[in-house]
Amino acid sequence: MKKMISLTYLFGVVFLLASALYFFASNWQVFSRLEKVTLAGSVIILFYGAAFLLDRVLKGAHFLSNWLMVSGVISFGLSVALLGQLYNSHADSYLLFLIWAIPAFLFSLYTRYSGFYVLTHILIHLTIYFYLFPSSPFAHWTLNHTWIAFVVGIVNTLLFLIIKKGYIHSKPLLYLSLISANLLLMVTAFDNEYSVFFTLFYLLTLALGVYRYFQKETSIFIILSIFGTGFIIIKMFELMAQNMSSLFFVGLLVAAILLLAGSVFLVNYLRKHSSSHHWTKAVFVASVTTIASVFIIASVFGLLSLLMVDVSMVTLFVFATVFLVVPSTLSNWPSPVKYSLMMTGIVIGMIASTFDEFSFVMFFVLAYVFYVEKRFAARFVFYVLFQLNTAIFLGQTLDLGTHALLVVMVLMNVAVFLLLNKKHVIQYGAFLIGFFAFFSLTAIDLSLTLHIVYTALFFLTATGCVYFFKKQDRTLYWVSSLVFWFMLIVQLYYDLAWKLVHKSLLFAVLCLLFFIVAVYLDRKVGHDTRSHSLLAGKRMGIVLIICLQAVWIGYQVYSNETLLQNGETILLELQPVDPRSLLQGDYVELNYTISELQEPSIEDNGPITIVLRKNTQGIHEYSGVYRFNENWNTPYEKKPGDVLLNGKVTSYWDNTVQVVYGIEHFFIPEGTGLDVEGKVKSAEVIVSDKGDGILERLLD
Repeated sequence: MKKMISLTYLFGVVFLLASALYFFASNWQVFSRLEKVTLAGSVIILFYGAAFLLDRVLKGAHFLSNWLMVSGVISFGLSVALLGQLYNSHADSYLLFLIWAIPAFLFSLYTRYSGFYVLTHILIHLTIYFYLFPSSPFAHWTLNHTWIAFVVGIVNTLLFLIIKKGYIHSKPLLYLSLISANLLLMVTAFDNEYSVFFTLFYLLTLALGVYRYFQKETSIFIILSIFGTGFIIIKMFELMAQNMSSLFFVGLLVAAILLLAGSVFLVNYLRKHSSSHHWTKAVFVASVTTIASVFIIASVFGLLSLLMVDVSMVTLFVFATVFLVVPSTLSNWPSPVKYSLMMTGIVIGMIASTFDEFSFVMFFVLAYVFYVEKRFAARFVFYVLFQLNTAIFLGQTLDLGTHALLVVMVLMNVAVFLLLNKKHVIQYGAFLIGFFAFFSLTAIDLSLTLHIVYTALFFLTATGCVYFFKKQDRTLYWVSSLVFWFMLIVQLYYDLAWKLVHKSLLFAVLCLLFFIVAVYLDRKVGHDTRSHSLLAGKRMGIVLIICLQAVWIGYQVYSNETLLQNGETILLELQPVDPRSLLQGDYVELNYTISELQEPSIEDNGPITIVLRKNTQGIHEYSGVYRFNENWNTPYEKKPGDVLLNGKVTSYWDNTVQVVYGIEHFFIPEGTGLDVEGKVKSAEVIVSDKGDGILERLLD
């Protein structure tokens, strides 16, 4: 019951944070700028104040005050995002996440609480992500970005090793650093002049990790295997795009054969000399099977397409089933060979049956495999393929639309889930596929009524499953349900069926209901005295960090309001588009006439200040005078009416440089993008004496 109570508190906190995020992102025009800042400050005070209060009142529920402290840092980030929205700074700027990460980092050092470790890690990587991929139409990947990703990947690897040594105690951070390291090192290995070096480095790192943790930690080995399998397959497709030749596909087939031969030797060796866990061997076989199957399938279809062999789909289907699937099910071949041929045959057969629309025949093939194959892991994979074939069959024969097809998939998997016992692996497959199909119903384009019905049903189902499986201590099920629950919260942010402000109010009501239920149960059951408070003995230091956040917000408001009151107003020509920010809601993305400068002398990225002068129509235009990297292109003395505007050169080509001024985004109330897009022709910008600009409004 105590786990149920803590889960209910968690839902309440999440709903409160989501309510604040949705409300600020809606950019509701009822409130003025200063009133919105006051509201944001009130949310921060609410979380931190509640954390301090509940730490004293609920002595046995310190987990709640700890969560509220983390939520306080999250609300600070929402306030930083709100300031960017109010003063039209860059949407999803890496500076937003960098500033947000500072108090999270200070709290993690001071309290050593796992929640702050995780939050800091996420925010730092969001900072890096939006630095490498800014939400700008002019951003592009460079070799410098590749090296940054490589260095951050190495840092994550070192962080992983530090945690393994016990210097930092945080299991979530351990896995976050491991996953981040693999993702970043994978990114460096594609599409650059040093990709061979990065590829070899990542493969070496991966091999060392697999060797180190093969017999010691199953979870880490599984993660490394997944990344290794994915990397090899993606690399294969990259090489295939560069080398579309019969020689390449023959080599791919030979590579698959060598891989299977090596895996057979290794499996036999492990069977005789190793005491490794059953799961590690199963994962190894699954990885080899996946890689070998993809290699063989790619080589078969590649050779057929290059040699222009006129093979009917029926012939290909017969070949796949008779010469690959059936022999592999009847033989006692080593597992890697057996399952690689079986999967290759099934996938080729499914592709062939899909092209010639006889997918119903695949049901007999899959039924035969189900009957012969007894291993649960293999049956799980075949069940997923069975569901995929069902979707293809229904789409071909009954011509079902997306809506009807998803409903059928949900009902079918619910039936399978209820018919099987809880220890059956296929039950979990039905659970995942059914839930995913159900989630898809909340995201597709339907009428408002149906959308609300499916969203409400999904929310109730996911919430109920979390509680039900948590009570039964079925970890895999309740964690999966919780993931789908959070997926719905995120998906609703980008959903346009109903307003963000309305969803904000709904979340506020749900927050209140969940807190009422949690408090009632807490009083009825009693407190868990084993909970530890991160505030214990550290209140003064924590208060100091909170004060630093308040000072920063106050300074930003003061400096921006001062610029708006004292700066010089200019008009610039523009062209808008209409996306949605990660945290700040809808905005129009502006491309000014001064965003592209014809300056062949600039051949590098860096800070630039341009001189603007007003034309006869009252629009400020580029005068041809600029200062780049602190050097003027021509001797310059400021004339009456001249306005200096600071920017940054982000790219250059064909005697043209692209400049970003930090005024490219204008935040608008939700749903008003079409009213703005294509109708506005100029922007009113207020520029300070130092050349910093704030976008004030758009003009028709």
